[in-house]
Order: sequence, then structure tokens, then C-alpha cells
Amino acid sequence: MTKNNETLKSLIENSNIPAGLIRATVSQFGGFESFKECAPDVNNHGIGGGFHGFIYYTDTVKFFRNQRVNIIEMAKSQAEDFGVGMLEMIAGFGCMKSLDISEDEIARAMYTGKGEMSEQIMNCLAWYAGEEVARAYCDMVEA
Repeated sequence: MTKNNETLKSLIENSNIPAGLIRATVSQFGGFESFKECAPDVNNHGIGGGFHGFIYYTDTVKFFRNQRVNIIEMAKSQAEDFGVGMLEMIAGFGCMKSLDISEDEIARAMYTGKGEMSEQIMNCLAWYAGEEVARAYCDMVEA
């Protein structure tokens, strides 16, 4: 096993993020080498600056649809840890605040993929996944 796989394996083993979501996120960044290079910038400045696989709605919406269950699982767990409702937490994301949408609209997009703002919402949730995996990686390597 290579050092890269051991590090990815360590990330999966030491994170509460679903393993499938970690693998899919790393792949979306273009592989583990690309992910490792981008993760500190994503962690420090957010993913909105334009990172491979997280720029175009065609990519982020597809990513969200493929990882919907894992993203929702992560969001539910995180919201519970924070002592807030999942939709309330998501509505507080910076990319959601700029959309000025209701929790009902967020839920509709998350669970049905429908709604006037569904693409923007799914994009934001893909960004959330990318940022959380990058944060988990940076926390691991800085520990």
C-alpha cells in the first residue's frame, strides 16, 4: 500500500464523514494528489474560489445527486452535534444566505431535486461536502 492510500485510509478511519463521501470528494477534486494540494486553500478560504470538480453546476449537481444520501447523513450528524435542526444549519451556510431561500425550499431541492433554486442549493451542498472533507483532512495532518 502506498503512503497516499495510507493517508486516505487514515482520513476515512479518523473521520465521522461517510467513507463513500470522502472517496467521492477526493475523486471530484481530481484524485488524492490534487485534493491534498487544494485542501488547505479550501479549508482556509472556502471552495467558492474555484477548485477542480466544484466549479460548474453540471459537476456539482451531479456530485450532489450521486452523494445525496451521504451528504444528508453528514449534515444530520453535524446538526445534531451543534444542537440545531439540519435545515436550519444548512440555511445558515454562506452560499445559502446569499440565495435568500426558505428551509422548505432547501428540503424540496435536497429530497426531490426540484424547485426554482434547486441547482443552486445542490451546488451549495456539494460545496459543503468538499469543504468538510478538506477540513477533516487538514485537521488530520495538523494533529
